[in-house]
Amino acid sequence: MFRFLRSISRSVIYLAAVILLIFLHYIGILKPLEDFAIFLLTPIQASVYRLGGGINQLYTGFPGRQDLAKENSSLTEQVNKLIVENSQLKMMIELNSEVSVQQKFLEHSGLKAITATIIGRNPEPNLQSIIIDKGSNDGIKPDLPLITADGVMVGKILKVKGNSSEAILVNDSRSRIAAVVQNEAGSKGAVIGEHGLSLKMELIPQNDKVSEGDVAITSGIEPNIPRGLVIGTVSRVITEANGFFQTALLQSPVKINNLIVVSIVTNTYDN
Repeated sequence: MFRFLRSISRSVIYLAAVILLIFLHYIGILKPLEDFAIFLLTPIQASVYRLGGGINQLYTGFPGRQDLAKENSSLTEQVNKLIVENSQLKMMIELNSEVSVQQKFLEHSGLKAITATIIGRNPEPNLQSIIIDKGSNDGIKPDLPLITADGVMVGKILKVKGNSSEAILVNDSRSRIAAVVQNEAGSKGAVIGEHGLSLKMELIPQNDKVSEGDVAITSGIEPNIPRGLVIGTVSRVITEANGFFQTALLQSPVKINNLIVVSIVTNTYDN
């Protein structure tokens, strides 16, 4: 009860104070105090006003959804263009580097060769052949060997046109290369491709000792292929009881399917 009466008394006092301030404002007694308060609050009010104006200008100048979509599309096109240009530049650097490496190898190898760029591949999975940008106009002819910068044989010219040629790779099932193993027996045989999957050397005499890690090279008995080009290393030897020959599975030292530049040997080693 007393708490309720005290609450009413405070409310009456607050109301009376408000009425008194309004009365004093109208008769002008509070004017000096009001002017002083306005003087103090003016800088703060100006700052708040400027802040509000800046926010409003930012909002009104903010691009609409369509403008944002256009700008985003333009930026996306620029990014895609830069990605393509960067990729092309990377390819050119890689190509020029590979060409330079192969030319340096040829200068010190005693071989004469024509460096060519691979411009196409046979899409059929069972045929491992490539198209190069050099042909009969450049002195290319069938059966010439293709090598990499390390002197590894990776293929042989199959067909020739004026400005381009087709070559089969060593892992093509149509490929046949006369080879010799660098072992004590100097084992001879023929390296054959297996549908792009691997290489194998057949017709190795059964009594010859061939070990894992032995290197198979070109034998030099083919007219256009010099002796000593590396073909691959022996990874496994397969023998059959009562057979006359054994087979060696080979691993090429290069990634044949990743080639971008090759050199076509046009002569044997200089004497």
